[in-house]
Amino acid sequence: MTLDPVPRSFVAVDIEGYSGRDNLGHLELREALRRVCDEAFHRIGVSPDARQDQGDAFLILIRPGVSKARLIDDLVRELVTALRLFNRNRLPHARMRLRVALHAGEVHLDGTGFGGESVVAVMRLIEADALRDALKTAPDDLAVIVSGQLHRDVVLQRYRGIDPDEYREVQVSRKQFSQPAWIRVPGLPTRSRPADPADGKQATAPGRRARRLPPGDGSSDDSAPESPAMAAGGVHFGGSATFSGPASFGGHAAGRDVNIQERTRDA
Repeated sequence: MTLDPVPRSFVAVDIEGYSGRDNLGHLELREALRRVCDEAFHRIGVSPDARQDQGDAFLILIRPGVSKARLIDDLVRELVTALRLFNRNRLPHARMRLRVALHAGEVHLDGTGFGGESVVAVMRLIEADALRDALKTAPDDLAVIVSGQLHRDVVLQRYRGIDPDEYREVQVSRKQFSQPAWIRVPGLPTRSRPADPADGKQATAPGRRARRLPPGDGSSDDSAPESPAMAAGGVHFGGSATFSGPASFGGHAAGRDVNIQERTRDA
């Protein structure tokens, strides 16, 4: 183990409804999850640095030389494609549905797994109730959440044609963790994005509010920014997630036991 952390991007993938299957169903889903992830990474030409196996989920580490935009754009697209191929001839109750969380930060490689607040953060994101709810609306059996950091650094910059209007802001608060994040449901038209449960209104583009039209005017118009700060970037992301307690993945803070499946130690 080294005391020095190393930078990595994180991809967490979790199966919906895993515990409701029998033992053979568990084995089938685990094999399918490996196949879907391996196929998606192969198609974008990226080799994961390491992977932790949680049974119904994987936590995958990606070296910093890989563009985060490729993960947010290309990897998510290929996950959807591979998942669609697996589900194409299956009845609704037998389909595999996935939650995906993306984050980046520092991590300790301790010989049996990964440790650090960034690891805790990505696992809190994938456990978010808002993401579980979003998956219920997903026509392509997948919903994705990105951290505030990745939203600011990648999504709002529109790299690779990423559309910020496809994302909606949520606040993820679990245990000692609290952080804003952004959810996208691939295949769901922007106008049909889930409403913000906080106010019951239809979600709008980040940092904008709808302008009222004159009575009888059915035409559409652009929205007006609420403020210069919001127009420039939506939510302000200040500092790291609020977290206290053990930070090692697989310990009390992470809430699950994990086993290392494969890892390349090089920093």
